[in-house]
Amino acid sequence: MADVVESVEGGAPDESGSAEPSLGRKAAGGFIWALVGFGLMQVGSFATYTIATKILGADGIGVVGIALTLVFWIDILLGVGMGASLIFEQEKGQTERVAVAFTVNMAVAVVLSTLIFFGAEVIDEFLGAGDPNLFRVVAALVLVKGLGQVPDAMLKRDLDFRRRAKADFTRSLGRFAMSVGLLKAGLGPIAMVIGVLSAEVAATAVTWVLVGFKPILRFDPKVAGQMLKFGSTMFLAQLVGMLWLQGDYLVLSRHFDSKSREFGEYYTAFRLPELVLGSVYNLFSNVAFPAFAAAREAGAEALRNASLKALRLLCMFGFAAGVGMSLIARDFITVLYPEVLGAIPIMELLCVAGGFVGVGYASGDLFNAMGKPRLGLYFSLIFVPILLGGFLLFIDRGVVAIAAVHVAVIIPYSAFRIEVANRLLGTTWKQSILALRPAAALVAGICAFALPLRLLLDAGWVSLFAVFAAGVVGAVVGLAVGDRATLIEVGAGIQKVKAKFG
Repeated sequence: MADVVESVEGGAPDESGSAEPSLGRKAAGGFIWALVGFGLMQVGSFATYTIATKILGADGIGVVGIALTLVFWIDILLGVGMGASLIFEQEKGQTERVAVAFTVNMAVAVVLSTLIFFGAEVIDEFLGAGDPNLFRVVAALVLVKGLGQVPDAMLKRDLDFRRRAKADFTRSLGRFAMSVGLLKAGLGPIAMVIGVLSAEVAATAVTWVLVGFKPILRFDPKVAGQMLKFGSTMFLAQLVGMLWLQGDYLVLSRHFDSKSREFGEYYTAFRLPELVLGSVYNLFSNVAFPAFAAAREAGAEALRNASLKALRLLCMFGFAAGVGMSLIARDFITVLYPEVLGAIPIMELLCVAGGFVGVGYASGDLFNAMGKPRLGLYFSLIFVPILLGGFLLFIDRGVVAIAAVHVAVIIPYSAFRIEVANRLLGTTWKQSILALRPAAALVAGICAFALPLRLLLDAGWVSLFAVFAAGVVGAVVGLAVGDRATLIEVGAGIQKVKAKFG
């Protein structure tokens, strides 16, 4: 991320001879703090999920997956693109447009909350969770999330991820403490949803304090129309795109009971790739959007450089992490989730697919920052029906086949994204392939060193640590042989981080 934004603007000295903080350094620092917040959130989430799996088993955790999938969709519905519009416009402070965005968000939150609360039994019957009260708690969660959407967007707009990490810490700690306490008290799956609600209340309060937010209700049709003109397209693209990310859950919930072993295995298989890949991709997106917008203002060449560096960095991370996690999937599931061993082949496939997802994230915020959010919508309208069609075609062959569909569709989708980005920016396939070279070197090194151990050792802790360590060594060797310049650059970046936090 630092490379992406530092291609936009350097730290040139001003007339006094002192270097003003550049956008590059600010965005890089924002990404580091966003990563800290991510770590706090995901460590707490992972610990909570691990304990919940042991208490609830595969059947119970499937019910939790249904409820939290609905929460995931609600996050998108609440935004209606107003937060994205605030970030795109780059105003400072709590302006009139902030008040209008807050008003629109709260109106949507009230409507959604009311519909979910009074439709809890219908929703429960459709999704098969077996407890309408789960969705009544979700209704309360909707209101709380509505209160926090705009203040959180203000922190992102200002690249103030250092303060945002405090809210993430509050959310993580609150969720763990409340969920585990209620699980041990015997409340069952609903304990997890109550834990999320309690944590969101605390985190929203912290966010308001950090921003100094004043909840002003104001509606100006002209201002709202201007903001929605940009934001609504991004919202629709995200909404349709959620079918890409969550469509498998919807298909599975209709074919298998949410309490079935198959659903629990599939949901468990997603935990590690979602924890590592999904969260880091989203972190990149949070910081990349304003950074790409600055690159747009700096000129076409700066935007091309930023795009190629984004592709390089995200694929280095995504492909290396995806292949590495696929290699440790057997040991990871065996050691931590022995109740759901059927998740192993599913996780192996999903991790590989997750590596290719980075290609989409490298260009998604680029198109938005260029004022072309419709491209993301068009991509989804083309490929989501293909993906869902594959799910429906192969659902009778089981959950492993559903995971295989992800891999089969994501590869041509990734190539299509690169082609469109090249045409839009004036870059070439040769430049894109060169950007992918470090990722290829990493994958080759990881497989050369870790795969033999994975095939020779029996499943367990020893194999887990041995394969992981061999993968790290293989990654370093792969870069040293295949792209030494990138290895030196990565080392320099690590030293900068140590200096900043040391």
